[in-house]
Amino acid sequence: MQPFERLRYLARWSDADDDAALLEEAADCLAGFADDPFGIVIACRRLLAYHPSVAPLWWLCAHVLSAVDAREGAWAAWRAYRSDSTPLRLAGALPFPHESPVAVVGWPDIARDGLAERIDLELLAVRSGRADTHLSRRLRRSVQQVRVIDETELMVLAPTHLLVAPVACGGGRVLVAPGTGALVTAGRSAGAAVWLVVPKGFALPARMLEALERSTVESRREAGPYPSSDAIATGRGDDGVDELPYEEIALDQIDLVIGPNGADAPRSLRHRADCAPAPELLRIT
Repeated sequence: MQPFERLRYLARWSDADDDAALLEEAADCLAGFADDPFGIVIACRRLLAYHPSVAPLWWLCAHVLSAVDAREGAWAAWRAYRSDSTPLRLAGALPFPHESPVAVVGWPDIARDGLAERIDLELLAVRSGRADTHLSRRLRRSVQQVRVIDETELMVLAPTHLLVAPVACGGGRVLVAPGTGALVTAGRSAGAAVWLVVPKGFALPARMLEALERSTVESRREAGPYPSSDAIATGRGDDGVDELPYEEIALDQIDLVIGPNGADAPRSLRHRADCAPAPELLRIT
C-alpha cells in the first residue's frame, strides 16, 4: 500500500478502535514519507485533520518532524509509546492489598493495562456520557472483572479512588471526556481521591494543545453547526448536546497525577510536555 493510500485508510479509523493500534499504523505510514520532507509535513497535517483530538497522534507527529531521520523518528516514538512505564506506576501507586472499590471514569487503555495484574481490586467503570458509547466493547477486551456503574452508584459505593485519564493536557490545562467534571465532583463529595493518570504522549506543549482545540472545533464545524463561544468553552453545544469530545477540568479538582515518572502533584502539569512544539503543526487548518 502506497503512503497516501495508507492516509486514506487511516482517515476511516474509528474512535472506537485502540489508540495504540492507530499510533502503530500512523508511525508506519509516516515512516513511508521519510524521503519526502515536504510530503511528510502534509501527511502529518492530514492525519491530525482526520483525528484532531487524539493527543498521542500530535505527539507522534511532533517527534517525526523534529527527527533527523523521519523513519527512525517515527519508530523511536512508537517504541517509547509502547514502553511507557505509566501502567506500572499506576499499579504500584494504589495500596496493596486493597479491599475497597476503585472507580475509573470510562475504561481507558491505561486502566486496562495498568490494573491487569491487580486482581485484589474491586473495579468500577463509571459511565461518563456520550463518550462511553463504546464502553462495552472496551470492557470485552479486558481481562478484569469490572462493574459498570453510573453517577448515583458512584456516590453510594464511595470508592477510595477515582481514576481519570485525560483526552489531553498542556500548560496546566486538562481536557477530559464529556461528563467527567460532574463525576469528579461527585467522587470528591463521596470521599474519593481523584487521580489523573497521564501516559506518555498525552501532555503536550501549551501551544500544541491550543492547536488541537482549534483543529477539533474546525473539524466539528465542517461536520455540522459551528458551536458558539460558550459551547467551545464548556465542551457542549447550544442545544445541550455535547459538540466537542472533551471538556476542561481545573487542576484543583485533582489530588494526584500519575505519569511515566510516578506520582506527582497536579501543579507538575504546568511544566510537563512530552515533546517539543512543532511549528509545522501549530496551524493545520
